Amino acid sequence: MNILYIARSTIPSREANSIQVMKMCQAFAQNGHKVMLLVTNKQQTPDGDIDNIYTAYGVKECFTIQRLPSDHKKARAFFEIIGIKKTLAAFKPDLVYGRCSFGCTIACMNGYHTIYEAHGPIWSSSTLKKYGFLLLSRNKNFKRLIVISEALKKLYINEKIITTDKIYVAHDGADEITDFDTKVKLHGKSNKLNIGYSGHLYTGKGMEVITKIAPLAKEFNFHIVGGTEKDIAYWKSVISTDNVYFYGFLPQNDVAKYINSFDICLLPNQKIVLPCGTQDTKRNISDFTSPLKMFEYMAHKKAIIASDLPVLREVLNSSNSQLVPCDDINGWLSALDNFKDLQKREVVAQQAYSDFMQTYRWKKRAKLVL
Repeated sequence: MNILYIARSTIPSREANSIQVMKMCQAFAQNGHKVMLLVTNKQQTPDGDIDNIYTAYGVKECFTIQRLPSDHKKARAFFEIIGIKKTLAAFKPDLVYGRCSFGCTIACMNGYHTIYEAHGPIWSSSTLKKYGFLLLSRNKNFKRLIVISEALKKLYINEKIITTDKIYVAHDGADEITDFDTKVKLHGKSNKLNIGYSGHLYTGKGMEVITKIAPLAKEFNFHIVGGTEKDIAYWKSVISTDNVYFYGFLPQNDVAKYINSFDICLLPNQKIVLPCGTQDTKRNISDFTSPLKMFEYMAHKKAIIASDLPVLREVLNSSNSQLVPCDDINGWLSALDNFKDLQKREVVAQQAYSDFMQTYRWKKRAKLVL
């Protein structure tokens, strides 16, 4: 069928939501559907021009990308409505799927079957969005709400703005890895185990832990992939040890080579994780997040040490990872010490990989949500 995916993601950009959107569009296409992605005309090219957006995200050019005009600041909503309606009429989708509640509402009101995917409580940023969601969810063309964790499902149910039969949990995912052997030459002494972290470096993502354990674990190299120049500069100023190496932001297609090169991967989420660009603690996503890096680690068959948080336990357990209280520095050090044993790493990594293959591939997720 024809699927129109509507998102507010900036593509290309460094934002995780743009990765998730591109991967899901590819996954829908891999399931045999004709897919068009409709996004705003905003673009970020902080690392120079990107010759091919698809290559940069590590996806195949199996879907098309259409952009809405964004140069009408005073009447943006009006022109977006016109742009969405024109795209609907031209593409004639059998289904509209999206992470843009505004676009999904327009689709429903124009008679198109629609699924909306939420990565947080829609009412957290404004009351207006809550009422907009009520308008969407009560439309006869609204089929389902997809959420990324059981914890987030409970928030929606408790808010009493949607019924249980209209909500479905689909944790995030990753692509199946076909190349485990292509690696990069990492910094640091070659006789040390390589501990890796990939992702953003903003509040609550876990650099708070790494900065404390690295000086106490000199027998390991710590490698940090990702982050803005500002965040990297800050954490470099905090860290006084010489066994931590920063590689900066990398295109999604290159990140895999680094994860291949790690012996152990860290997921040190804290009890408060703030979305990129905000310091508003009311927007804490820690309780319901579904981190992409978790599934990427699993897909790469890596030994994972993660924070023992309820939402992460929806995917991780004592068989496919080591779980440590997020602020227990001695616990993190003990987990690293335990994973010095190659056999222990391999057993846990294999279980993580098996769980991933069974449940968390993007292609399977795309099939499930439909």
